[in-house]
Amino acid sequence: MDPAQIVLLVGLGLAAGGVAGLLGIGGGSLFGPLLLFYFSAIGVGDAAIAKLTVGSSLFCTFVVGSASAYYRYRAGSILPRVSWCVGACAAVAIVATTQLVTTQPWYDRTLFQIVLGTLLAVVGARMAWSGSSDAVGEASPNENAASASGGPPYSWPLLAGVGTGAGIISPAAGVGGGVVLVPAYHRLLRLPINRASGTSSGTIVLISLVGVVSYAVSGWGASGLPGAAVGYVDVVRAALLAGPSILGARGGVWAAHRVPDRLLRWGFATYALVVAGSMFYDVWAG
Repeated sequence: MDPAQIVLLVGLGLAAGGVAGLLGIGGGSLFGPLLLFYFSAIGVGDAAIAKLTVGSSLFCTFVVGSASAYYRYRAGSILPRVSWCVGACAAVAIVATTQLVTTQPWYDRTLFQIVLGTLLAVVGARMAWSGSSDAVGEASPNENAASASGGPPYSWPLLAGVGTGAGIISPAAGVGGGVVLVPAYHRLLRLPINRASGTSSGTIVLISLVGVVSYAVSGWGASGLPGAAVGYVDVVRAALLAGPSILGARGGVWAAHRVPDRLLRWGFATYALVVAGSMFYDVWAG
């Protein structure tokens, strides 16, 4: 890897972390498109690029998510038992989905772009039109009960359903599953948005870790991968992207307190819809 690529990845990581911290979003929706475009530019073939992008994006999400979860846990915004229960249920779906994605020839670059583009379009539209009710909330009886007892009073079927949904989306699109987890925790479990986001970050650590291991094992010995790849996870390039993003996120969080919420929402919505549109155009033109 030449110095120019290292500088590029570090710069992109700082920028992605800044945007993630500014907008309060997980890194997967940023790392996935960046890695896809980067791997395409360095000549990774269509047979491996989707799987390599997903596995490497999950590694980035794990690194950044771990830092986020640590700070949120210290702030008391994570319900650990909810995170563990949902993460355990998600693990089964992750392993099954990864096995399907990495062994079937039909999951190629085109289908990956459709999946990730659709996800970005949905998230962008939701961000643009979501009301202020998603940004604030009073503590619910469920949250108070969970905090007092140290565990969630929620049924296993509900937690299993949330985990399964996140576990299917995560290894298919290379994201941590926050797009499923935050709304589910907020609307179904009736947690305030800050507690829902915090608990989601704890769950994302578990989901992304299982996803990274699954992609590394599934891609072991596969052809057409960069030399630094461990299976379908390019650890070196992903680390160059994820490491600086932690620093960038601190600056983004600082800036977030000085930028109007509506502007933040529209900023991310614009980013998501533009990237989704470029992916759909690439599929159509290809």
